[in-house]
Amino acid sequence: MEVIIDTWSLLTDAGIAGILLLLAKMLRTNVQLLQRLFIPTALLAGLMGLILGRSGFGLVNLSEMASTYSGLLICIVFAAIGLITKFPKFDDLIHRTGRLWAFNQIIILGQWIVGVGFGVLIIPIIFPDLSPAFGLIMPAGFMGGHGTAAGLGDTLATLGWEDALSLGLTSATFGVFLAVLGGMLIINICARLGLLKDVSRFEELDEHVRRGLTPAEHRDSVGDETVASSSIHVFTFHISLIAGVTFIGYLLANLANQNLTFISVPVFACCFLVGCITRFVVQKLGFFEHFDERLISSTASSATDFLIFFGISSIQLAVLISNALPFAVMMAIGILFCVFLVIFVAPRVLGADWVDRAIFSWGWMTGTVALGILLLRVCDPKNKSHVLDDYAISYVPGSVADIILISFVPSFVMMGYGLPVLGALLAAIAAVLLIFWVFIRPVSHR
Repeated sequence: MEVIIDTWSLLTDAGIAGILLLLAKMLRTNVQLLQRLFIPTALLAGLMGLILGRSGFGLVNLSEMASTYSGLLICIVFAAIGLITKFPKFDDLIHRTGRLWAFNQIIILGQWIVGVGFGVLIIPIIFPDLSPAFGLIMPAGFMGGHGTAAGLGDTLATLGWEDALSLGLTSATFGVFLAVLGGMLIINICARLGLLKDVSRFEELDEHVRRGLTPAEHRDSVGDETVASSSIHVFTFHISLIAGVTFIGYLLANLANQNLTFISVPVFACCFLVGCITRFVVQKLGFFEHFDERLISSTASSATDFLIFFGISSIQLAVLISNALPFAVMMAIGILFCVFLVIFVAPRVLGADWVDRAIFSWGWMTGTVALGILLLRVCDPKNKSHVLDDYAISYVPGSVADIILISFVPSFVMMGYGLPVLGALLAAIAAVLLIFWVFIRPVSHR
């Protein structure tokens, strides 16, 4: 059915999103239960939109195009990420953060192995009517979050599985609650076992951390005015760069999909690639100093907030209900695997200072990096572990690997190549373990 919208539909959707985000922020600021759960405002607003929207009481109805916004917003996010991506020095990666890099790769590859394995080994036997890519909603939602879930859902929709978007976003939403509740449980257990000494209670956290309102003395600048406003406003300047990169990425993806009929190339992956290339070229021309990475990052963060809102608001509850049993099974398997990573793998890979790093990793492997940081503030309030510094160095190689997996695994699985993909993933994680054992373990500083 052709969707027809008037010129005010975008404003209506943006207005509803804005009002619900502000209302959610007010609730997040004043309701202590929401503060204790560290629920992101965008997620709370999305849940409000879902309950009040077409799938709920029908009081606040977004346009029929609202469900497509996530696919565009994730492209903007990845374009911005490409523009601010810095590849670390090899020596820093191996000697300083090698252990954390190896653990990150085990998390990424491991979750994809579990997801693909579920589709190849379990679905044909227990749930034969499901898509072979069903298991991919776990790594996309847990490790990837709402952005990756939206990108995966958009890709799988083009390959014929329309329900993937709703299921992936539900997985990501479930993952956020799992990150907080599971993370706090792990912290309490580790504290009782004597593995953590400086644990902060909720009441001991700074008020601006609990409520999410930053006082003047704690505020940071979101960027510098790198161009004269008499010529062009600094926001216009940066948004133009991101918009141009996103558009070129869209054109590149269309060109690739016209010529590569055996695979579906995601637009967001091309946007990331174009962003990386653009940064390299602009740096070589000596012009990148006129762009502020904080402004680019802020644009990506804003796009992510709206992505989460529109994504959750557009979840089709009927799809979730009809897939409730396999979804619950997949989530249970995902939880068990993440617990296995923290309890069994982390002490053996991360070394003596494994606890803080494992708790931080729990936050991002099930929810988001922001939730990992919040958990870290609870278990390491004085930042003695320097986890964030190490993660910043080890993040880029892992993120590139994850983008490659998101780009190609869904297409091959949907085409029936699940077993070869599973074999390739197992070979990749074996290679990571070999690199860790031979090169990283003997020389790693931590």
